Amino acid sequence: MVRRAAGTIRRFDRYLNQSLTAGMEVSTLAVPTLWFLLFARPAEAVALSALTALCATPLAVAAFRGGYVGGAQWPAPGHLGTLAGRSAYYSLVVGGGTYLGVAANLHWGSFALGVLVPAVACAVAVSALPRAFRSLARLSRLSL
Repeated sequence: MVRRAAGTIRRFDRYLNQSLTAGMEVSTLAVPTLWFLLFARPAEAVALSALTALCATPLAVAAFRGGYVGGAQWPAPGHLGTLAGRSAYYSLVVGGGTYLGVAANLHWGSFALGVLVPAVACAVAVSALPRAFRSLARLSRLSL
């Protein structure tokens, strides 16, 4: 029983470490989108959905990169070859999740949707990152 609890604690500790690393990575690489979101209106709805997207995306990245969910190969946080692609992808995920959350919030008048929609949208979008990178790599190898 003690051995099982220790294994669970180590696994959770590893996930927290991965979440911190992913949080720094996503926050840094999505700065261009975050800068534009500063000027978006209505400010309250944008802030709610953007903060949710910015919190949900690293948690999803950590879950996928750590192998807790899915089994695809993820680029390491410091991999320079995928830096530009990850920056663009994370920016699109955070911006798209924010947009969908604000739209749902304003359309149905429910702040709860302003949280739920970006959280789900960002997790789903992040899950496709390895597939998108593989497709891009395959496309770049085609001779013209």
